[in-house]
Amino acid sequence: MPEILLCLDSGTTAVKAAAFDAGGRLRAAAERPNGALRRAGERVEQDMAVTRDEALAVLAECVAQLDGAEVSALILTGQGDGVWPVDAAGAPLGRAITWLDGRARGIAASRGPALDRVQALTGSRPTAAAATLQLLWLQEAEPDRFALIAHALRLKEWLFLSLTGEVLAEPGVLLPVWGDWRSGRILPEVGETLGLTRAEALLPATRPVGEARAGLQPDIAARLGLPPGLPVLIGPGDVQSTLIGLGLGVRPAVTRASIFGTSAIHACLRSDPDGMPERPAGAMVQPFALGQGYLCFHPSFNGATALAHMGRLFADLPAATPPRYSALILQPFLEPGGERAPWTDPRASATLSGLNAAAEPAEIAWAAREALAFVTRRSHAMMGAPEGVLSLGGGLARDGHFAQFLSTLTGSPVERSPGGHAGLRGLAAIGARFLFDTDTINLDQRWLGAPEERLVPAAGAVAAYAGRKFRLFCEMVETAQSFWGPLAQLRSEAEALMKDPAP
Repeated sequence: MPEILLCLDSGTTAVKAAAFDAGGRLRAAAERPNGALRRAGERVEQDMAVTRDEALAVLAECVAQLDGAEVSALILTGQGDGVWPVDAAGAPLGRAITWLDGRARGIAASRGPALDRVQALTGSRPTAAAATLQLLWLQEAEPDRFALIAHALRLKEWLFLSLTGEVLAEPGVLLPVWGDWRSGRILPEVGETLGLTRAEALLPATRPVGEARAGLQPDIAARLGLPPGLPVLIGPGDVQSTLIGLGLGVRPAVTRASIFGTSAIHACLRSDPDGMPERPAGAMVQPFALGQGYLCFHPSFNGATALAHMGRLFADLPAATPPRYSALILQPFLEPGGERAPWTDPRASATLSGLNAAAEPAEIAWAAREALAFVTRRSHAMMGAPEGVLSLGGGLARDGHFAQFLSTLTGSPVERSPGGHAGLRGLAAIGARFLFDTDTINLDQRWLGAPEERLVPAAGAVAAYAGRKFRLFCEMVETAQSFWGPLAQLRSEAEALMKDPAP
C-alpha cells in the first residue's frame, strides 16, 4: 500500500482533515463546522479544549477511512493571528483571543507613535488582530491572567503542543508581527516599544518549515489509531497553505490569488517586497515556504462574512444572485475590529450609498459582491501583482457570477477552485516537498491538479460600468475615512448611554 500523508487545517469556519497518498491522490477526507467559536459583540474567542477535540475527531474520522494504510506523517496548519495562551504545564489559560476579536481596537486607535515605530521595525502595523496588541490588552485588562502565561501561541502551535507535547513554531507567521522579514530575526524592540512587560519570553522557539517537527504522543496516537512517534510537522499558516493550494508559486500562469473565506486575503509572490507600488500599514510579508521569494498579502478582516452580515441586517437578501447592476455602493467594513488591509483603521465602518425605497434585495446582495471585488482590485494594484491569472478560492469561488465580474473588473483571467480542499492540498504539497522531495512540476500536476474553470474578462458596457463604479468606490472610501473617528466616538457615547441612560 502507498504511504499516506495526513493533513489537518483548523480554520475559523470549519475544521478539516485529509489524507493523500504519495502520488498526490486524495484517499480520505473529514470535516466539521468550527464549534469552538464564541461571539459576543467585540469579544470573539475560541474554546481551546473544544478546538483540540474537534481536530482530533476529524483526524480520527479520516484515519478510519484508510483501511489500515500506513501513514507516514502528519502536517498541520490553522487560522493565523490571535493569542492562544497556555501556562507552564501547557494547559489553556481561558479561551483563546481570535483574530476577529475587537477588544484591542482602542489600543490600536490610541497608540499611534508606538505603532508607527513597530511598523518601521517589522513592515506591518499592528491591528486589533495582532498578538502584540492582544497581549497588551491582556496585560492591562486581565493582569492576573497575563501573569500566568508561559507561552503565547497561535492555533496551529496549540494543536502541535496537543499532539506532540512540544512547544514550537515556524518563523513565517511570527515575523510580520514580531520581527523583520529581511533578516528573519525576532526583534525584542517590538515588545519594548509597545510597553509589554513580557514579550519575547512568551514566544515559542522556532524552526523552519520542514524542520519544525516532533513525534506524536503515545496517548494521542492510540486515540487516533496512528503509531506513536509519527512525525508531526508544522506547516506555514493557513493563508500561505491555501495560496499554494491555489497554485501561487507552483503554477507558472498564476501570478496572484484571492481567498474569500471568513476573511479575504489578496496575495502575490515577489522577489523584492520593497518594490510594491503602495504599502498599506496592514500589509504582510512572509518568506515563501517552497523556495525563493516572498508572499506579499493583504489580510482583510472583511471577507465573505460581509455577505452573511448583510443578510442578517437586511431581510430577504438572496444567498446567491445573478448580477443586478445598480447605483448602490457598499463600503464593506462590517467587522467590529474595523479593517486592516488595504485600508488600515480599527475604526473603519460600513456605509451603503445610493439607497432608496425602490432598491430591491437582489441589488443590495449584488452590491455587496461588487464591493468585495473592488477591494480585490485595489489590493492587487497596490501590491503591483504581475500580469497573469488570478486564482480564486474560498466559499465565494463557488459563485460563478462573482468570479466573472471579478475577471472583468480586474482585466485578468480568473481560475476558480471552489472545492473545499485548496488549503489541504497546499498543505499536502508542502509536506510532499519536504518529505518526498517532490519537484514543482509534480506538485502542480499531481498534488494540486487542474483548476475547475477559467473565466476571461468581458468587454463592452459591463466592463465600463465596473471600471466607473470602482473609481467611485475608491473615492468614496477615501472621503469616508475622515468620518470613521467621529463615528467611533459617537458609537462609544451611545453604548455608554444605553448602559446608563441619562435623564
